[in-house]
Amino acid sequence: MKLLLPHRFKKVGVVTAPAGILIWLCLQKGLFNELFSHVFDSNGTAYAVVAILSFFSFLGGLYFITFSKEKIEDEMVQRVRLDSFQFAALAQIVCMIFGFLSMLLLGEPEDDGGLLLFFLTTITLFWLCFIVRFNYILHVRFR
Repeated sequence: MKLLLPHRFKKVGVVTAPAGILIWLCLQKGLFNELFSHVFDSNGTAYAVVAILSFFSFLGGLYFITFSKEKIEDEMVQRVRLDSFQFAALAQIVCMIFGFLSMLLLGEPEDDGGLLLFFLTTITLFWLCFIVRFNYILHVRFR
């Protein structure tokens, strides 16, 4: 596949994705508020910038992991990549159906933040499901 990044980008993604999500989660829980109170000004501009950068570094890391070549890129790897994309799409559709059914039965979220979180979760689930299945089949199952 011509659109894949070189293999060295996978190493960058393995570092940036966990670091980005960890920083973003710590910001959401308020763990950095007291530690960096002198940096986060009263209007929250620096806080928002750090939160946005950490979340997008997580997404960029997922992108690097997903779209970088393996050391040996042959037809079997391409087939496993395609099968993993199809499996991830199926898992995302099933998650969305169950999510919408639960909203129908239990009621919609009270604010738009709940629905936004649901969509972010389903999008992230797609990429994580792909990465886990692809690497499991290549590095655990065929070893």
